[in-house]
Amino acid sequence: MAFVLEGRVVPLASGNERRTFNGRVYVPDSSDGVGRIEAVKRSGQAVPAGYANAPVVDVGDAFIYPGLIDLHSHLGYNTLPLWTQPNEPRPFLHHDIWPGRSSYKPRVSWPAWVLAKAAPEALLNYVQVRALAGGTTAIQGWPSANRRPANQLVRNIDDQRFGGDDRIRTSTLTLDLDGLRDRAERLRQGMGFIYHCAEGQQGSRVTEEFDDVATAGCLRQGLIAIHCCAVGESEFEKWKNRAALANDPAPGTIVWSPFSNLWLYGQTTEIPFARQHDIAVCLGTDWGPSGTKNLLGELKVARLCSDEYGWGLSDFELVEMVTATPGNALGRCWNVTTGRLEPNALADVAVFARRASSAWKNLVEAREEDVLLVAVNGKPVYGTNELMRRSGARRTTSVRVGSARRRTVLINAADKDLPSPRSWTWSKTLAQLHAVRDDPIGAVDNAAMAYAGVATLPDIVGPGDDPLIIDLDMPGGLGVIAGPPPAGHVTDIPRMPSLRHDRNWRATIKDRGWHEGLLDQLDSFYT
Repeated sequence: MAFVLEGRVVPLASGNERRTFNGRVYVPDSSDGVGRIEAVKRSGQAVPAGYANAPVVDVGDAFIYPGLIDLHSHLGYNTLPLWTQPNEPRPFLHHDIWPGRSSYKPRVSWPAWVLAKAAPEALLNYVQVRALAGGTTAIQGWPSANRRPANQLVRNIDDQRFGGDDRIRTSTLTLDLDGLRDRAERLRQGMGFIYHCAEGQQGSRVTEEFDDVATAGCLRQGLIAIHCCAVGESEFEKWKNRAALANDPAPGTIVWSPFSNLWLYGQTTEIPFARQHDIAVCLGTDWGPSGTKNLLGELKVARLCSDEYGWGLSDFELVEMVTATPGNALGRCWNVTTGRLEPNALADVAVFARRASSAWKNLVEAREEDVLLVAVNGKPVYGTNELMRRSGARRTTSVRVGSARRRTVLINAADKDLPSPRSWTWSKTLAQLHAVRDDPIGAVDNAAMAYAGVATLPDIVGPGDDPLIIDLDMPGGLGVIAGPPPAGHVTDIPRMPSLRHDRNWRATIKDRGWHEGLLDQLDSFYT
């Protein structure tokens, strides 16, 4: 149903991004199509046609932001705790090294594979709610699948089609020159390319990945390069110059994952040099084994890095990295506005309690308990019981977030094709995941029986084709895929962690990873 959000609006509107005001966001009924914001108005301005009887959801002094956009994740691994290789003597040089370490498969690859095969619907329920708990409304890095999950709560950047066209291609694995030249042709046509590139220490051999991107002609505005922490100013200058030679109005975009970079390599992307050469910077959480739980955590790590290294990034600039800036990168490809609250933009909205008087400082310092409401495509999908009810959500299920309770909307996967599917509970989602943990071999065997005769289509996502089959997007070591574990091996699957950056999670940072204590300072945001 249509509803109106009333509070302190933080629209990040085009050309006037710093303006905030007391006002209303008019959210349409999107049950029959793509939800677009109808209007954004100051308090007291005329009500748009058709909204005279729409419920007004007054959030008091809370801030109403565009939904947060996470441009780098690996959702299939986001049930896992932080990982380190025991007795590793020094930071890893690059991304081809750590997947081959002895503890990687038993602690990362095999548990993720077992959960993906035995309980794919429950797995995707969990990782989506984990993202929603941080105000995320769109996320990149979904596992390949034969169909959409029964519960599509968060926008899937990897499979977002407007007008039936897939205008953004992604690649986790390194491509050869022929593959990159194919992407360069798509970039020439105005499409997008999200690519893991040059992940490692500065000057390590993975700088060749950036050289190949340049040789193939991919240094264009539509390139969204993840990491690029192994390259420096000269490469960023080359990117700017190559884009200018191609008559692009601006270079492309980098996705910065500072927690993961510091955890694995002891250094991170040279953000000032990228910005100096007009390359847009966004934030991404990466994944459970070496990343934050959601963008609220990554914002805090970015704040710590800027302060530690003297980069001078403002809170406003950090907020742009999870809203308008990724929205610009995606919107150019999709031909639709996102990451902003303005008329005809995607109706992805997040409401946060007021923790600071500045809207920008408020979001950087926000905790999961401060997320009061999240709407995706105009539909309320997560929030407090009161705000979910007042905005039209029905048959919700309770989710524990620390000492707080939130509600989300889940349906029974068995009813996904029915006109009136039964609702599902968060506790049953967790119970399915815990059942796999208790009997991983039996759970995989049972799933294999259900898979019989179902064709896996890893690059085609569409309706039908039961049951859901997902393929993980990270390798299990040099030249191999993630799983399966050896026959008869009982995989040790960790318990499902909480949805927040709680004390237990923060305690696992201490004396681990290669951040020289910088990440220990996350405690300062929570105590």
